[in-house]
Amino acid sequence: MDARSLIQHFVESMTQLMVVMRQEIDLVREKKYDHIERLQRHKSNLAKAYETHQSAVYKDTSVFDALNEAERQELRSLYQAFRETLSENMLALKAAQDATDQVINMIIGGVRKARGVSAQPAPQHVAKPARGYAAYAGAGAASGLMSRTL
Repeated sequence: MDARSLIQHFVESMTQLMVVMRQEIDLVREKKYDHIERLQRHKSNLAKAYETHQSAVYKDTSVFDALNEAERQELRSLYQAFRETLSENMLALKAAQDATDQVINMIIGGVRKARGVSAQPAPQHVAKPARGYAAYAGAGAASGLMSRTL
């Protein structure tokens, strides 16, 4: 595959994945959780395609030589928008998960109280679990390579 085609596939997979992540963010904000499962399957397939194209680009960063400076800047801007959408998506999903966990714990507590069962002590964790963006710190490791390559 020639350099321009490789970059085009990379850009298309990134763009399609961004669209789906934005749709997913909207569904989470609107609390339409019943629609998310179908969308997540689609997102998973797009993420695999994106990963394949990203890997191909990273294996041969010389493909960027086929771009002029304006095209490189456009790709940088797109990649920045992608990273922002990815972060927003991860945080929205994490917030929804945290809210669900709180509701479940409240229900469990109510059932225990109604049954007269004393609350069991919460398990003690050695380290506090990562929350917010820190929960995804490992996911951003590859982002620096793209920024340095372009």
